[in-house]
Amino acid sequence: MLNHFLTNASGLSLRPKYYQDNRFVLFLWVLITLIFVIDSWATHRYNNYLIFENTFRNLLQEKSLYAPYPAYHEDANHYGPIFSILIAPFALMHNWIGLLFWNLFNCFLLFKAVQTLPLSEGEKVVIGYIAIPCLIESMLNQQFNAGAGALMILSYTQINKDKGIWSALCIVLGTFIKLYGIVGLVFFFFVKKKPAFILWLILWSIVIFLLPMLFASPNYIVQCYVDWKNSLVGKNMINVSGEGIDISIMGFFRQLFNIPKVSNFLFLAFGSLLFMLPFWYFTYFSKSKFQLMILSSVLLFPVLFSTGAEDCTFIISITGVGIWFVKEKNKALKNALLPILLFTACNFPLLLFPTFAKAHRLSLSIISFPYFLVWLRIIYNSTNHKFVYAEETAPEMANALTD
Repeated sequence: MLNHFLTNASGLSLRPKYYQDNRFVLFLWVLITLIFVIDSWATHRYNNYLIFENTFRNLLQEKSLYAPYPAYHEDANHYGPIFSILIAPFALMHNWIGLLFWNLFNCFLLFKAVQTLPLSEGEKVVIGYIAIPCLIESMLNQQFNAGAGALMILSYTQINKDKGIWSALCIVLGTFIKLYGIVGLVFFFFVKKKPAFILWLILWSIVIFLLPMLFASPNYIVQCYVDWKNSLVGKNMINVSGEGIDISIMGFFRQLFNIPKVSNFLFLAFGSLLFMLPFWYFTYFSKSKFQLMILSSVLLFPVLFSTGAEDCTFIISITGVGIWFVKEKNKALKNALLPILLFTACNFPLLLFPTFAKAHRLSLSIISFPYFLVWLRIIYNSTNHKFVYAEETAPEMANALTD
């Protein structure tokens, strides 16, 4: 299907022409969002949204942001204290309307972030289509992951547009909400005005840390950060122990080789070495293709190597896959790998055979493996002289990041 619908920016053709318009992609994204909001209304399925909106009420009442509240919802919150401020405008609405605007907010934020990428319009359209299966998962689960992915993209696209202040904000805000955003610090290598950027990182960190104190006491907020750390450690222990479902690449290899006791450290050490490998090639730093491969890696790495990753979390990584796809020159490789990735992204085992899938966890964790293969290819491309220095087309040159 992709071979019939997508643009020649990735070596494919797209007909009819209105399918090539980003406005049509936005229409599809909004339609998907509305469909799953209506589904939530019809089935009274609000659980994840209730977890989020309850954090603002708990902040005002200085109750734990991370304790379970079975009277309101299942599970518990795992986002940072600043998230309770982000969700506040939606929490002030009735739940049904708050959910609507919450999902639309995440949808529009990610779409807008993709539009800021230094790519041709056709390439952005391709990314929009590729993201659809994961967008469905994200909207179905009412999660902030689309917003988290948007912040990571904006961390890069705002750096060298005389908007280092906003890039720093995106990195700090993403980190204080979900921790994934911290990988955006690697974009520091691309910053022209490094001292000013460091200053903005420090100032925004102070602001974001203190902001919840406008609504609650300092002692309470400090304790919230301690509780947040404990909640993340506890969630990781549950996933690694086998009580939870670990669909990270670490979980995949544990299930595949039946080695449940292997430490995360071994995987993380190997993954971190590969992640940092491209940065040895400092002469590539100014090249647009190199920077885009690093952005792709940033969008994939924290999800692949997080035991807290869920199927709906891959909306972050799928945009990285899209960037890789439109820049990858090996057509046979990308046209073989992408359909496999999109098929596994749909999570058919859990959708069609939930009992079997939960009993055979390899069928769930396999979702991460095609992403892992794409990530390895991205690392290879970003260290490949021919790829990085390949002559750019006119649209690529016109859309390259400016100082």
